[in-house]
Amino acid sequence: MSLNTLSSRRWLAVILMMLVTFVFGTDLFSSENTRPFVRWIMQLFFGAGTDQKVVGGGEGLLRKSAHFLEYGLLAYLWLCALRGDDTQRWKWSWFLIALFATALWATVDELQQGFVSQHRTGSPWDVLLDSCGGLAALLLALSIHAIRTWRQPRV
Repeated sequence: MSLNTLSSRRWLAVILMMLVTFVFGTDLFSSENTRPFVRWIMQLFFGAGTDQKVVGGGEGLLRKSAHFLEYGLLAYLWLCALRGDDTQRWKWSWFLIALFATALWATVDELQQGFVSQHRTGSPWDVLLDSCGGLAALLLALSIHAIRTWRQPRV
């Protein structure tokens, strides 16, 4: 496989994940449309007689966890695309660009929810949550990179 093909795939993964987060931010994935699925998941884990308060709380937790994880994945994909094949070094510019791009996309998502969607509301708190998901993923990647390079024999 050529380097250009591999690099293109990394950038394609970033674009696809951005499209996924964009679609998740539309009315198609509003709480009204996803509630039956969330109820099914909650009943699967907690039984058929689950209290509506538990389902409602579980829905909020599930939705916020999804935000955190999807933007963590987006930040990691940004990092991989920026880093390319250079897995031996760490550049803080890659980290910062990936974090900034993720936070910017989270802002776009919340603006879309606030101004375009009819059944969703945008929130700066969600931008913060999404950005924290991105930061957590990037810190995890940094930690893994540090452990791998620390274990390599010194020449």
